[in-house]
Amino acid sequence: MVWVSGNPWACTAYQVGSTTYNPVTTSKQAYTARIAYQDGDAKTVGTVSAKAPTTASFNAAITAITADTALQTAIGGTPSHNPADDTYSLTLKCHDANGEVYTVSFSKDRVTIASYTDDAIRTKIETWADGVPALA
Repeated sequence: MVWVSGNPWACTAYQVGSTTYNPVTTSKQAYTARIAYQDGDAKTVGTVSAKAPTTASFNAAITAITADTALQTAIGGTPSHNPADDTYSLTLKCHDANGEVYTVSFSKDRVTIASYTDDAIRTKIETWADGVPALA
């Protein structure tokens, strides 16, 4: 999800008690890769799913699983990674300049904004999303 970088919604740092928080933080994320094993007739004979906490570990898991010859032998097919079968979720926590803390969640087919009351926040997110080709 390289299209979410920096601070695209002009969020601001904030303080609760003696703790200072960044304007945008990742509150949770998960990435799941699905590898299908196919026989000589391209029939799926098995699958492996791997859930990873970061995009780096997600990519490393795909590489490790598809290179694992012992697993390939055990399942009895050739590994094939189809990114269309993968799933992911990412939730960002943001502090708006107006003082509200809200979340923006991303999944494969949706962007969700939650915990806001000022409609200007929704407008800001929608305007940003309209300018991101990957979200079209």
